[in-house]
Amino acid sequence: MTRRRRIRLLLIGVACALTLLFSLPQVGAQESIPGQANRVGDLWKLNTTRQPCPAAETLPSHPFIPPQRSDQPGPIPVGLNIHINEIPSISDTHNQFQVDGLLTSTWCDSRIIDELPKGEKELVLYNSAAENWIGEHWSPQLEFTNRIREAFYQTQTITLRRNGSVERTARFEEGLGSEFKLEKFPFDQQLLRLYVQSFTWDQSIVRLIDLGDVVSLSRTSKLPEWQIKGLKYSIRNHDDPEKGSKEFSRLSSRITIARRSGYYIYKIFLPLGILTFTSIFFLAIPIEAFADRMAFISGLLFTTLAYQIIIASSVPRVPYLTLGDTYTIFLFIFMISEVFIAYHISQNVLKNGAERVPAIERVMEIFLPTIFIASQVLFSWLAMS
Repeated sequence: MTRRRRIRLLLIGVACALTLLFSLPQVGAQESIPGQANRVGDLWKLNTTRQPCPAAETLPSHPFIPPQRSDQPGPIPVGLNIHINEIPSISDTHNQFQVDGLLTSTWCDSRIIDELPKGEKELVLYNSAAENWIGEHWSPQLEFTNRIREAFYQTQTITLRRNGSVERTARFEEGLGSEFKLEKFPFDQQLLRLYVQSFTWDQSIVRLIDLGDVVSLSRTSKLPEWQIKGLKYSIRNHDDPEKGSKEFSRLSSRITIARRSGYYIYKIFLPLGILTFTSIFFLAIPIEAFADRMAFISGLLFTTLAYQIIIASSVPRVPYLTLGDTYTIFLFIFMISEVFIAYHISQNVLKNGAERVPAIERVMEIFLPTIFIASQVLFSWLAMS
């Protein structure tokens, strides 16, 4: 097999492998969003079915005092549901995300029965009337504890029912903090964490209970740069250091999201990989034309550098190397090493003449494509593992 034919076959093999490997991470299956069930409308029924509301005569008379039975004091069961309408923004560099949704909570307070009109089974208060009612009565005062900036809340409805149950529905917009680990960027998965507990009342007064579908997602809550992979939650007591030794009943939820890597593959890594792959063609330039070889490699190297500067704003600004950073650094090192290889070959030609092909030239015709293919396989394996 002639030298020229061997080079041609090796380069064609590298091109095929590069195209195949960059196509592997993309999956064309239809996306389904977990956690879409939502029983908000039945939340109060589920709560009162499990534990009927105590009679008003057994509760303190003042409306601001927690509605605990005086003869058998115990924590007040509070059912809740967080229905997420959308997640408008995710900032992985700043470890925060924004969430927009509805917070529904329900509890028992038989003292409100006298406020219902005669003959009516329920009374629904809207907007400002609901806000005024909250300001004059006891409530569990639930909040997101991983809030990082001022939140927006608007009580939309307060529903009072003849059986003594109270149900509050409020729309919220929260900026929440969650630690992002970007070592595998742009093939990373992240956790969006939501923590909810009472702002004032510890677990001896407020006990959050699981009534099913505690956290749910809207069918329209798809993210353009992320894919929602899973949703989990749990309710347990939590020791809050900021409030002394008291324990609070807390809802902990996490939404698992995976970054859609297609943009970074086709707009960043594939062009950089093709430029680096093209630089191997310096071996096809006549061996005695050292200046042409250097100009060819240098042109591609500076093109790659300029491209990297242009797309720098598209990658997270973190103080450590991500998988994407490691890949681009490898490509630069690969191309710079070709400069030294070309120089070494030229020195060998000056010393021994151009009549015979130096051994290092023959070795590089196999070594460089092999190293490039192996590196693509390695990075693809790291991306998918």
